[in-house]
Amino acid sequence: MDLYQNRTRTIQVRNRFIGAGQPIFLTAEIGAAHNGDVEKARVMIEAAAKAGCDGADIFMASPEDYMWTGDFGRGHGFDIMEAWRKLAFTEEQWAELLELGKKHDIIVYPTPLDLVSVERCRRLGVEMMNINSDDVNNPFLLKAAASLGVPLTLHDINISITEMVNAVKTLQEAGNRDIIVLHSTREGSGEDNLFATADLEVINTYRQIFGATGVLAGCVEHTTSDFLIYAVAALQPALISRHIQICAEDNPADAGMSVDVPFLSEMIKKVRHVERAMGCGNTRLVMGDVPKEIAANTARRKVLVAAKDIPRGKRIAESDLNAKRPGHRGGVNPMAYIHIVGSIAKADIPADSVLKFEMFDELQEAPYKYPAMDRA
Repeated sequence: MDLYQNRTRTIQVRNRFIGAGQPIFLTAEIGAAHNGDVEKARVMIEAAAKAGCDGADIFMASPEDYMWTGDFGRGHGFDIMEAWRKLAFTEEQWAELLELGKKHDIIVYPTPLDLVSVERCRRLGVEMMNINSDDVNNPFLLKAAASLGVPLTLHDINISITEMVNAVKTLQEAGNRDIIVLHSTREGSGEDNLFATADLEVINTYRQIFGATGVLAGCVEHTTSDFLIYAVAALQPALISRHIQICAEDNPADAGMSVDVPFLSEMIKKVRHVERAMGCGNTRLVMGDVPKEIAANTARRKVLVAAKDIPRGKRIAESDLNAKRPGHRGGVNPMAYIHIVGSIAKADIPADSVLKFEMFDELQEAPYKYPAMDRA
């Protein structure tokens, strides 16, 4: 695959295409917001599908394989190992959630946090996986994930560009080419810090670094802002992920950065509006969709008019011409004045008359390029 093909390639997941020329792949990041209740996970998957999301991402962990059995967390009033045991779903429950995604045309995909979970993903036949930030520098999990042969996304919280480069290289050398690197914005301690540390330009940096090898770039919008996601959308990433929740009480770790399910549909709609508004980079005539709009846009045009009374036989000077609204009666584009200056009026032309070429003899030829572009 040559350089151009790499920079314009797409990744297919089921009936979705991700990448150049495709709509932004929008993921509802459920994470651990289900609080161990599989029914709440189902509700969030269905809500994400109804809102128009393409994917839903959920943590998958085998707690004893994910964490060493120390006392981390107990000093904060809870046992983190027990917390993760509560969050873990059985393989049968995972199979049900994946099937639910197919039923509702949304791609449910896990974030496996340990090697045992990666193997569970293999058995379940997942269509896509996410690599959590703390595994971007974990070669064991990276190689295991690559061996599944499914598209992979990678988060970058507290990950340097060098670490991300090494992770991508590890995945590619293990045989996986369907990779999307995701810049993760972070919830800040205050408004100034929140926006100053978002650093959305990293998305473009990832494009520059990885684009030639066919790796796509996206974003995980983790801030508490209710509008920064639209700035992300304007950068046209391949994928955007945003945390969702049913209620903040079930989601203490991520409540501040999560979108409540009832507001998800409106957010998705606005992201799609931004996406469409970016257009194709080519200005064009927009006349409107109804007769009233078309008439208003036509009237808004300016056309050439006589700046004063012009007697028959007068050779036209630039001072004889002006440009005025409305243009709904037809007339000559003001830039075409170059053909009329130097011509001769065939008849008397009252001031403010809309001018037409047939009013003049000896219409003038314009320079090859006008305005002239070949003069110093």
